[in-house]
Amino acid sequence: MQLDWSLLAAFSLLWLAIVPTPGPNTLLVVHLALTAAARDVALALAGNLLAVAGYALATLFGLSLLLAAAPSVRLGVYLLGGAYLVRAGLALAQAGVRRRRAGAHAALLAPKRRAGTPFGQGVLTALANVQALFFLTSIFASAGILTASPSTQAATVVAIVLLNGTYLALLAWLLQRPGPRAWFARHRPTMEIAFGVLFIAFGARLIGRELAGT
Repeated sequence: MQLDWSLLAAFSLLWLAIVPTPGPNTLLVVHLALTAAARDVALALAGNLLAVAGYALATLFGLSLLLAAAPSVRLGVYLLGGAYLVRAGLALAQAGVRRRRAGAHAALLAPKRRAGTPFGQGVLTALANVQALFFLTSIFASAGILTASPSTQAATVVAIVLLNGTYLALLAWLLQRPGPRAWFARHRPTMEIAFGVLFIAFGARLIGRELAGT
């Protein structure tokens, strides 16, 4: 079927305004950009974009409608997603607390191995934000994507990946400059606690909203 360029352009402009909205995906990329090698950031971003594309395709196939029709399954998925974000936040906050207690000797602390691979972290962080399924459904419906031709729907998924990837890659590139990384290194304990609190807040909000609606 023919690609609806006008619909795709309208959706892309709408999505371009949504992309900078802070969330767990942005938080993960920002933290890795300030603390990890460029290769790890690229792997995390690749995993994240793969999961985002999966959610977009699942939305087009009606997964959010199936979850809405099965409240107990939906609640379980939300709890798992929220629990992952809370767990990631606690690990970051605890690392920051350990560094703060070490004080001047913080640099002598043995670096703690990250839980999972960067690619896996990117995938799991995106999948943990289950609310994205329902958000995508509302955006697709309002933009007319749900009733568009298959080629237009496929192009929409590509647009989401390209726009998300470009924004997050640019953000990571900027934060991997010596200045931001040096500033983060000076304030690492406080910043790791802050990152942890934000992850916990995202997870708690995800769980809280779902429990309030059940």
